[in-house]
Amino acid sequence: MIRACAVGDFVLNLPALEALQQCHPGSVFTLVGYPSTLTLAREFVDVASMHSIELEPWRRLFHEPVGGLAFDRAIVWMKDSAVAENLRRSGIKNVVRADPFPVEGHAAAHLLGTLSLTPPRLPDRWKPQSNRIILHPGSGSPKKCWPHFLELAARLGSAQFLIGPVEADFDAGMYRRLENLSLPEVSKALVASRGFVGNDSGITHLAAYLGVPTLALFGPTDPKVWGPIGKRVSILRKPDIQTITVDEVEPVVTTVF
Repeated sequence: MIRACAVGDFVLNLPALEALQQCHPGSVFTLVGYPSTLTLAREFVDVASMHSIELEPWRRLFHEPVGGLAFDRAIVWMKDSAVAENLRRSGIKNVVRADPFPVEGHAAAHLLGTLSLTPPRLPDRWKPQSNRIILHPGSGSPKKCWPHFLELAARLGSAQFLIGPVEADFDAGMYRRLENLSLPEVSKALVASRGFVGNDSGITHLAAYLGVPTLALFGPTDPKVWGPIGKRVSILRKPDIQTITVDEVEPVVTTVF
């Protein structure tokens, strides 16, 4: 499976991978993309190996076939057809390529549809071990970032801030910072928490898919296409995310969590 994308987009791939695994018990995946993101798949499907699309021999697939590839099937979720065509030229007979982005409908449903698969059961990894609520103030775009997390933390009392590279300069005040964590370590922290509040971000998608009670704050992005999926997800959206007030967020947190 070849999919080079960020955390949020990859989480939306996981239902398709799980459904594919269920249709072919005993099969194992070789994953090509960005290994730091691909590592999430190990929690959900059997992974034989992971490889960077930026390293040899995989990057050569953008312009030529590669010898010695012995796979039963290849799935390429990329707009460009070059990689899929070069996999065929490399001797893999069963190659499926599809655009990873939907024309309509939810992205996860689109990816399942590219393989004619039905959605698997949503995971439920949530095992709360504390009363803490994890707040994640960052996202890939400033327009997606809600500016009132510190005020929310003050009202909740049991908040901790999850800090990644994008949020490194965030001032968490008196609250504990969970930082310098790998994605598997982030997963462990999330499933042990009471709940999670975040913006439209990869970590929000991960929390939701793990089954953690999740409140996702959305602005310009359409959650009907890109919203997180999971057993315990609530979404609060306004086109201008800054106009969502703490008075609107707090009761959702206290009710859902």
